[in-house]
Amino acid sequence: MRLTEKVHQILAEQLQPGDLVIDATAGNGHDTQFLAEQTGTAGHVIAIDIQASAIESTRQRLISQGLEQHVTLYTSDHAAQLEALRPSQGERVTAVVFNLGYLPGSDKAVQTQSNNTRKALEASLHLLRPAGLLCVTAYRGHPGGAEESQAVETWMRLQENSGHLLECYEPQANNTPPILWVLHKR
Repeated sequence: MRLTEKVHQILAEQLQPGDLVIDATAGNGHDTQFLAEQTGTAGHVIAIDIQASAIESTRQRLISQGLEQHVTLYTSDHAAQLEALRPSQGERVTAVVFNLGYLPGSDKAVQTQSNNTRKALEASLHLLRPAGLLCVTAYRGHPGGAEESQAVETWMRLQENSGHLLECYEPQANNTPPILWVLHKR
């Protein structure tokens, strides 16, 4: 099972119609669409990406599926936007999803960075309701990916030491596969 499928399986077991969820790295909109389908018309999805082309791709995907009415799209840095949401959405979010790295098929120089990602993870933890999920897929095989993945692991282990439940999924492969971290907020 691919990690993207694993994330969707985990989320499908948790999400309910009416939930508020966040796709912190919208990319081409696959996770945003999935989240919108799971939370239904009574729910709401917030999707963030720093690249306008990613947000436009996500918008078109949602329109083609008739899901755009209950999704708010932000062209913004994920750390800054998540922090900006804290006052209004603190401890109301059921799940936050990250796919770190760069947008496939785009400029590989535009990618998530470890320092900024740590800030985004911290803001996400404050947004999650008790028993909420934080799903982070870190791609390690590109320049900067191993460093960012290590930063995510360090942050996740600190949260585990603080009492949050942590799961890790790392496919067996000959290359450097991505790794999935799932934090269940206590």
